[in-house]
Amino acid sequence: MVEIVAKEYRGDGVESVHYGSVAVVDKYGKLTHHVGDPEFFTFARSSPKPFQMMPLIESGAADHFGFSSKQLSIMCGSHIGTDHHREVVLANLEVAGNTPDDLHCGTHVPIFMMMSGEFPKHGESMDPVRNNCSGKHSGFLALARFLGEDVATYLETDSKVQQMVLDTISRVYEYPRGKIVISIDGCSAPNFGMPLVHTAIAFMKLANAKGGSEEESRVLARVKSVMTEYPEMFSGEGRFDLALMRAFPGNVVCKVGAEAHEGFGFSDPAIGIAVKIHDGNARALYPVCVEVLKQLGIFEKAEHPEQLQPFTETEVRNHRKTITGSVKAEFNLKKA
Repeated sequence: MVEIVAKEYRGDGVESVHYGSVAVVDKYGKLTHHVGDPEFFTFARSSPKPFQMMPLIESGAADHFGFSSKQLSIMCGSHIGTDHHREVVLANLEVAGNTPDDLHCGTHVPIFMMMSGEFPKHGESMDPVRNNCSGKHSGFLALARFLGEDVATYLETDSKVQQMVLDTISRVYEYPRGKIVISIDGCSAPNFGMPLVHTAIAFMKLANAKGGSEEESRVLARVKSVMTEYPEMFSGEGRFDLALMRAFPGNVVCKVGAEAHEGFGFSDPAIGIAVKIHDGNARALYPVCVEVLKQLGIFEKAEHPEQLQPFTETEVRNHRKTITGSVKAEFNLKKA
């Protein structure tokens, strides 16, 4: 089912609309609420990063190299490329015997510069360590070293590193390995296509450390712990994921993905949520996420609701920075 979830207003008139889907699951992974098509097949993009880091812990590599919680947290997310983020990624590389030249994630203008409109004057846009995915890649490289694999092939789909990641994704997302559609992400790592609802299932399990085995539950608990302790490492100032973690300290884990994909899970209540804006436009994503929380009665439990205020509506500005309109979420959650 195709459904409008947000509208862009210019003044008081509707100028554009955004279609999307939402899936909400309970602590058993059962669908409870939805908008649009909860089975919408889409690529998860960066949202699985917390789960892509799990093999590093499961294998013993994380403890072997002595990674701190801060170092593990940056592997779970899409950092904004600040000097501090860069320092932590460099430390990740060095302790495992890797260098920036081993990174195959590519380069781009650091996100913090994109957000501020700052022009890179010192080669920041050519530095792979400032790539938002370099934290994840530093984890992949460490695992490759630990396994005795050729680090030059750490992104190959048939490498031991990526096969371990694929096994983990299939298990935690509860989607058959053979049905996952493998693509190449923006950072050149394998990416995963599957129905949206499985993202909600995975984040419910992460928020509640609910694995399929005692060992998996332990690993999920550790991933949640590092993300909760250092949310600024897997996200960054001014970003929705960090604001959501600060609004519900200790009660939520979340991760955005490119093309307007978001997964988040709560421990109280024990639920998982996945949101996808079909046209991939992120300007509609965060107002929809906030509206989902309001309709579920979760927003009122926020310890710091002011953190989410900037994301309730997305301002639309012209070239003079004059506000010309906004993007507002408009939909009704349906019970499954």
